[in-house]
Amino acid sequence: MLSLYLYALLSGLDFSQGEWTLIGVSVPNYAPHPLQTRLSAFIITNPQLFQQLQNTWHGQTFYEDYCDYHFVLKFYQNRRLQKTLKINLRCAYATEGVFSYTFNPEWFEALLPHASPILWSRVWFQKNESLRPAVSALLEAPDVYFYEEPEPYLYEGKFIIAIDSLPWQVNRDSLYQAVKKRIESHFPPGKAYVRPYFFYLDDKFLLYFRFEVFCDRKDYDTYHQGLPVSVPWQPHIHPGEAKRLIIFGVNRERFWKYVNAWKARYGAKDTDM
Repeated sequence: MLSLYLYALLSGLDFSQGEWTLIGVSVPNYAPHPLQTRLSAFIITNPQLFQQLQNTWHGQTFYEDYCDYHFVLKFYQNRRLQKTLKINLRCAYATEGVFSYTFNPEWFEALLPHASPILWSRVWFQKNESLRPAVSALLEAPDVYFYEEPEPYLYEGKFIIAIDSLPWQVNRDSLYQAVKKRIESHFPPGKAYVRPYFFYLDDKFLLYFRFEVFCDRKDYDTYHQGLPVSVPWQPHIHPGEAKRLIIFGVNRERFWKYVNAWKARYGAKDTDM
């Protein structure tokens, strides 16, 4: 039987290393909270505060997720996303991945005196080949943060591998490292990027994992043999569809300034977003 325990919500983050940033963004909710009217998106850069949060944000684990969220909190180290927490202030819990933890709404309210507004934009891409130059440009730009990991969009698309029927006690971090090592043994250095996709527990307490592997199509065709592929390679954007990225720290004018400067610097061809 699984036991409940007190979990440190910010475990695994070393706030003494690098430059840390917290960005919060309000998200639609069927029962909005008054705090959402104060800031639609905010930024905090205070390592001492983050260390305090690490010592106090401890919640009990549970396995229900029955409310929509009011805010999403993103923790970045050197502008690279390290952790995402989704917060519901009325139901008083935080969710990371498939697990939820009790969360005192007063913890969130205590953040607001340290918060400053931040610009954010939704950018739509209609062509798969537009993603890589735009993401590359923004990764080089100062004070720009991505809502989700940008590294997958440095590749043309992805496929999914399956790891099935593992005992529920398995260490997820160790499994992830083992999967990365296996992928790296198939692909040349820098030709693939791996991240956990999802996992689920069956009625026999066996775990089933899925991992996304991002790569270019030609590299998939060459190197995927021998991997437990559950979904074959596909592009980020299918014909007739579009892909949305959420980016903090830029408006439309600044976005095009960074992208056009990058294209001029590297001689990239113009592509429609």
